[in-house]
Amino acid sequence: MAAGLIDMKIVFVLTLIFAGFSLSGSSQTPATISSIRSEVNLINRSGPRYRTSARDVEGVTLEGTRATYFTSGKELKKIVGRMYGETFRATAELFYSGEELIFAFQRLEKYDTQIAMDPPPKVTSVIETRVYYSGGKAIRVIEGGKTLPARSADFVGAEEGLLDLSNTLRAAMSIP
Repeated sequence: MAAGLIDMKIVFVLTLIFAGFSLSGSSQTPATISSIRSEVNLINRSGPRYRTSARDVEGVTLEGTRATYFTSGKELKKIVGRMYGETFRATAELFYSGEELIFAFQRLEKYDTQIAMDPPPKVTSVIETRVYYSGGKAIRVIEGGKTLPARSADFVGAEEGLLDLSNTLRAAMSIP
């Protein structure tokens, strides 16, 4: 009887511990998102004080990519990438705190035909994607105004795609 009571107490305590972790994780996400938004707003407001440099980046898209880097001292604050493809154009804004990507915004405009066609192509759809990062992992992905389910294929695709873009654009940057 005493062993059964001890086992029940252990199960109860473990249940409380796991419930606490679960609740603390979900309650931290809104606070973390709020903190990221504040940091992004501060970076945007401080933009005119940052040093900027721009360069073409090879290997991102077929029709060209131009990246503009915003730095404070040797610290990267933001990258704006403008990417052109045969059937799209996109702009990505990548925000950093320290060395870490904290937020990515991408606006993808898809054309009805290839860029060199006559008449010129028309934009047929626009997809906006927002990814909030913490510790190198996405904690929220919003695409087309809808929050994607965590760890779904679209969530992971957006997380990894914008992280890869960040890594590529950062690798092309050189801070004197």
